[in-house]
Amino acid sequence: MYYIIDNTTQAIHREPSKGSYAGTLYKTAGAAKAGITRTVKHYQKAYEQVAECVANGESEYMANMYNDYRDATEAHFGRVHKQFASSYTIVAFADYIEPMITKTGICPGTGKEITVTEGINQPHYMSPLSESYWSA
Repeated sequence: MYYIIDNTTQAIHREPSKGSYAGTLYKTAGAAKAGITRTVKHYQKAYEQVAECVANGESEYMANMYNDYRDATEAHFGRVHKQFASSYTIVAFADYIEPMITKTGICPGTGKEITVTEGINQPHYMSPLSESYWSA
């Protein structure tokens, strides 16, 4: 079993063309390489659609895949260079060590400032800094 790892954040990569319910674990290294190829093609298609709109005199946001184009180009999203295969690494399930990040913020449940250390792949709704964590 293999993961695709984003080299910029060391987080597990989810293919943009798959739904949020789809898994991120691949049975073989070849399947993971195919996932990288699908990702690169997806972002290249987004680039082409935006370039076509600009060439036709329209604004960039008129392209169907404009949001994916922004994901791959705007640095403040923290997801730039997703259109290059070199941005990803294939790692075996047993070899992947999840990086931990530390966040400080106001806890919605108590109103006090807290510091939390959590895995980089942890969904936001599972964080004590999230309102949904306390309202469940």
